[in-house]
Amino acid sequence: MTNNTRALLTAGLSNVTPRLSELELSHLEKQAEIQHILSRFSQELNEKVQQLNAPPPLSPESIDQAEPVSKTTSVDEIMPAATESDITADNNPPPTFAQNDNEVPLEIALVAEDIIICINSEANTAAEISEPPPTEVAVPISPLRPGQVPVQSAVPATAPKEASMPKVNFAFANARVGTAYLSRIDASSHYGEPVTVQEIKFSHDIGISFNPETQELYGTPSIDGDYQLFIKWTIDGKSSHTSEALMIVNPDPRSLWKIIEPPADDKYFKSNTDHQMIDQDGVKIAAASRRGRSHEHVGSFRDDDFFISHDSETDWSIMIVADGAGSAQNSRRGSQLASQTAGSYLSKQMQGELGQKLKSLIQDWQPESQKQIGPLFSDLYRNAAKLAVNAIESEAIDMAQTTKSYSTTLLATVSIRINDELFAAAFWMGDGAIAAYGPVGKVRLLGMPDSGEYAGQTRFLDNDAINDSSFNNRIMIGKWTEITHLILMTDGVSDPYFETDNGLISSDKWDLLVNEILPCLQSDQAAEKLTEWLNFFSPGNHDDRTIAVSW
Repeated sequence: MTNNTRALLTAGLSNVTPRLSELELSHLEKQAEIQHILSRFSQELNEKVQQLNAPPPLSPESIDQAEPVSKTTSVDEIMPAATESDITADNNPPPTFAQNDNEVPLEIALVAEDIIICINSEANTAAEISEPPPTEVAVPISPLRPGQVPVQSAVPATAPKEASMPKVNFAFANARVGTAYLSRIDASSHYGEPVTVQEIKFSHDIGISFNPETQELYGTPSIDGDYQLFIKWTIDGKSSHTSEALMIVNPDPRSLWKIIEPPADDKYFKSNTDHQMIDQDGVKIAAASRRGRSHEHVGSFRDDDFFISHDSETDWSIMIVADGAGSAQNSRRGSQLASQTAGSYLSKQMQGELGQKLKSLIQDWQPESQKQIGPLFSDLYRNAAKLAVNAIESEAIDMAQTTKSYSTTLLATVSIRINDELFAAAFWMGDGAIAAYGPVGKVRLLGMPDSGEYAGQTRFLDNDAINDSSFNNRIMIGKWTEITHLILMTDGVSDPYFETDNGLISSDKWDLLVNEILPCLQSDQAAEKLTEWLNFFSPGNHDDRTIAVSW
């Protein structure tokens, strides 16, 4: 039965992967258990074939006519012996077979024409089935070698694929602490489908809410930082999704500035703010000065100063503002000396004969009178400026300091109101602004600021400026009707409101400024209100601020 055993064994293992080698088949062929299984199979297969070939039972009438019984076919005839060419050699190691009752018994499938018979060595029975069972090939698991990639089965089992969430972008404006906020949410899918936001929850209570009807975020943020928004949205109105978005709340820029007090025992101590109010005989003058944020942040002093006065007997008014150079160590004292020295001199002169003479010439205001007014004010301002410079030089000598360490600007007006007209003579040294304003939409700029090549660069009061041949160009005189306000200011006010020299001639910008200070001037405490107003916030403009207004 050697050839038949090999044929049965080869046929039964034809579906085994990988194919067994000649050596492995020879090994199996010699196993007693395998021989027993194949012997039983051969015997049962012969019996089955005999049954299939047996004629059906005959009736008594047909017995005499019955054909001879067909020859029985043996297993040897059904399964011819396999030749060496039918067997594919393989280098895989021989499989391990059952050696005791605790191991899994061998199961072999044999194919004979259209009939598949499964033989189990444990049950020692054969069963005929009409269709082949699903074939499952076990893949042996062995340790991977370095660099080897794990091999997956040809058809890996996969979970049912869920529908992916549409991709949606949300856009809205950043907010700022303390500033009213209103921003519509711009939501769009990657495919351009309309997106409706149904609800928004915030990671923190920041003072912002969501209106689903208008699709807007609104409120006034109370704290700064980056906060997560949990947005519930829909495209079709049926299924909802949730996404996260980041909302940025910027801090109030004012909160970033420190307020450090300057040393109280400094030899040139100056208060952080100053103000003065004059209300006499229908003439009102208010002046206010405030330390800038750039000075507060580092604990330095206010460098600006002012001087105002009014004589009720002569009706002359004096206004001066001065801005000490920020780069000069003692400029706060320089602005104080210049404004007080020049102011005192001008006030005294206008109370005497010069003031009476000028008042008569202004009332006459004929061409011949106007020719005399100009030279008189030229001498007046030159003397005032010279006295101011002398006071600074004397202070520098006494304190063993350089004169430049007291550098300051100086802007001044000498004015008088006669009936419904205003006369003013202005002197302008440095940056800042002087203007006669009124009525609405009309302004007369009384000079031009000294601007250097770089931002913040200007001309300061010194002997060179006084002795310059163009000194008289710094003086401007005029007489107008319907003037409502005469205004002087340092660059701490003019820069944020007018920005450039060309901006100073814009009547719209002057309208805006006057409209903002009018509520202060209408108060019984106009000077104090102006001091508070000077604390306005303007990005990039944090210098000392001083303003003087006559109305």
